[in-house]
Amino acid sequence: MNSAALPLPFASIPRRTAGLRLVPSRLAAVLGGTLIVSGAALGAVLLATGDSLAADFAPFAALAAALLALAGYCRWRHHPWRLTDSALIVTVVTVSLMLCGLVSCLGLGLGMPLADGLLARGDASLGFDVGRVTAFVAARPPLGDLLHTIYNLSGLGCVLVVLWPLLRGDRAATWRGVTTLVVAMQLTALVSIVVPAQGAIVSLDLAGLQGHGLPPGAGIYFAADFARFHGATGLDVGLGDLNGVVCFPSYHTVMALVIAQGLTRTRLAWPAVGWGAVTIVSTIPMGGHWMTDLAGGLAVWLTASMLADWACRPLAPKCLAQRA
Repeated sequence: MNSAALPLPFASIPRRTAGLRLVPSRLAAVLGGTLIVSGAALGAVLLATGDSLAADFAPFAALAAALLALAGYCRWRHHPWRLTDSALIVTVVTVSLMLCGLVSCLGLGLGMPLADGLLARGDASLGFDVGRVTAFVAARPPLGDLLHTIYNLSGLGCVLVVLWPLLRGDRAATWRGVTTLVVAMQLTALVSIVVPAQGAIVSLDLAGLQGHGLPPGAGIYFAADFARFHGATGLDVGLGDLNGVVCFPSYHTVMALVIAQGLTRTRLAWPAVGWGAVTIVSTIPMGGHWMTDLAGGLAVWLTASMLADWACRPLAPKCLAQRA
């Protein structure tokens, strides 16, 4: 029977059903697949370590579920895409942050050998001395304060990378930034539990520079939490117990590259590139990173950005999609 001969409500069902999809299937596959893999890794870690999660994660899980339902409702009611996507983005980012924090922290309980020696040898092969760089910054406190501020504002820069194209109506660029950050976040967490490291400032015994040229916490802000989680099992972990404990690969390097990439075609291009470059420099004295960590962050960013480009291609204008 010719579908055109059917009454209008029945003839329109296939089109309406397709229209209820929140994002293109390949984007949903990349984001959903990434979070599922990370969730499965968390489940495996919990089984291996005997750790348990406190109830204070429940409100954030409920928030994510409520925002996902809101996104579905907005799509069903054909509200503007910015409203639908905003709810969905907050959902994805909330889940991603929780998974990243839990996998990276609790994964240390597996007790994998510390990789600082390997990372230091990698630096030596590159002819790079992080100790000299750190000492150089410590001898110039105003420079240290500047790098410390920029290092801590990296997250805000990534928020700008998502908000700027969202406000400009560039859906493809919005989701490209979100997808790159989410995929890179989970890759960083997964790699970090296999290659755990305390960082250069702890390993090279440079913590004495705190308050003597380096701002408090620079390069060692995660050291106590790293020591508490590494090799520990049977923990009851709450939201307040989580902290950034990742040395390799450097996620701040990822964020710096996302900021530079996301704003290169805007009027903020040169400030973004400059900001990203300074952020990468700051990761050594402020994040306590080895140069090898930065190379690892670059590899993670390349992988995540290529997946994001592929996943977001259906959202690009037809001319760009055909050219790609």
